[in-house]
Amino acid sequence: MMERHTKTETSPRERTELSAEVLFDVLSSSYRRYVLSYLADATSPTEIGDLAYHVAAWDADSSITEIPDDDADEAEILLYHVHLPKLAAAGLVTYDTESGIVFPGESMDSVTDRISIVE
Repeated sequence: MMERHTKTETSPRERTELSAEVLFDVLSSSYRRYVLSYLADATSPTEIGDLAYHVAAWDADSSITEIPDDDADEAEILLYHVHLPKLAAAGLVTYDTESGIVFPGESMDSVTDRISIVE
């Protein structure tokens, strides 16, 4: 019996588009919106510790110099265990758990224009 092989190709744009459900879920968290906004403006990869200070400052509507280390530590834990894995699963960020480096993922361009709409 001859097997039938079918290969379906998708364009690069189709591979990076997020479903509405995933997009709404990702953007439902202010922490994740802060991460995406920060990375959209970043010119180089970011250490998770630095990102935590920025996220904690945005969340507190404060300057990063005014954020207590405990608040930044709490933000870092949430980023590491909750928010970055969700963003990585959606292809929006990539992060190295050993080095703690975070940078935009392949699908980042598909969501950056929508972040300001949610904020």
